[in-house]
Amino acid sequence: MASKKSQDDKKSQAKDVKKSVKKAELKKAQKKADLKAEAKFLKKALEADTIKAEKAAAKAKKELKKERELVKEQLQKAKVLAEKIAKKDEERAAKLLKKKNNLVDEIAATVELEAEKLTEAAEKKPAKAKPVTSKTAKAAATKKVAKAPSRIASTPITPRTPAARLTTRAARTGSSAVRVSTEPSESWTMVALRTHAGATGVTGYSRLNKADLLAKLRGTDTLE
Repeated sequence: MASKKSQDDKKSQAKDVKKSVKKAELKKAQKKADLKAEAKFLKKALEADTIKAEKAAAKAKKELKKERELVKEQLQKAKVLAEKIAKKDEERAAKLLKKKNNLVDEIAATVELEAEKLTEAAEKKPAKAKPVTSKTAKAAATKKVAKAPSRIASTPITPRTPAARLTTRAARTGSSAVRVSTEPSESWTMVALRTHAGATGVTGYSRLNKADLLAKLRGTDTLE
């Protein structure tokens, strides 16, 4: 009897062990299934978040690109406007400078012309006669004894060049330190240059400024 009871107890314990093992296996399987389900849910959530983030990033990138293009367009417009303003200012400054240079040349030419007129008038004006005294009368009577030439040889009259005028002026003022250039140079006035151009047969000099006229007279004109 005792042995049968002990066998029953062993069987009962074996059944309990099997139940416990089975219960543990079921619990482990359930936990595994829960973890698998949770991982699947997290994976779907992560995929959804990733898609959402990608859409947001694409939208932000598109907006940033649009904003950059707008800024670039505004900068280009500002650059074009600045170039137009700078060009207008440069043209205005060049016109003012040209007008100023022309005015200075005209004033210098007018002053030089008036000075030449006064100089020529002074040259043509006869010198004052000296009072006749006894000494001068005797000297004149003595000179009459010498035989005067019967005829004065005529010499051709040639127009004076600007260099000749400058030489005459330097001689009149008694300035020996003045160097007179026989070739057109920067020291010549506009009137002298134009006179020289007319004398040498140069045409179209009235519309040229000093630098261009000098270049034309020197044969290095590149305007035409």
